[in-house]
Amino acid sequence: MTTNHVDIIRKKLKEYSERGVFSGYKEVQGRNGKVEFTFTWLLNRPFTMVADTKGGSLQMKNILPHVPSKSPMELDLKEFVEIQMDQKQAAHNRVDAKRADLKCSNRLEKLSLTLEVKKNQYSYGVTKLLNTTNKLFGHLHMYHMPYLCEHFEVPEE
Repeated sequence: MTTNHVDIIRKKLKEYSERGVFSGYKEVQGRNGKVEFTFTWLLNRPFTMVADTKGGSLQMKNILPHVPSKSPMELDLKEFVEIQMDQKQAAHNRVDAKRADLKCSNRLEKLSLTLEVKKNQYSYGVTKLLNTTNKLFGHLHMYHMPYLCEHFEVPEE
């Protein structure tokens, strides 16, 4: 794993932590040369970002549990993620396809976001992946509130 790339990711995540965006920042060496960064963030829940600089990806792993495969909710969330790369989005709001590709996957009813970094754009990638995750939770608040109430214990009011 290229240390410089991990250092870039680490620095960016520590900046977020020092600003109080999230807390409980930790880092552990994962399998196959990957590095796992964990922190408490949205809805006071633990998140794991997996950095695979050999493979050129950043992943917010298993951020949404209990999302049935091919369900209307899964289809809506995948569409929401695709829109984040749409050229019709304002440049500051979208993921630039020249710098990264953003994908949503669902394995064993656990939704993950993966950003494939192009041209070693890791600082950009961290920012865009965190921004997209934040926007995804905003989307859940707007369109899938019963899901948040059931699985994240968000009050109904």
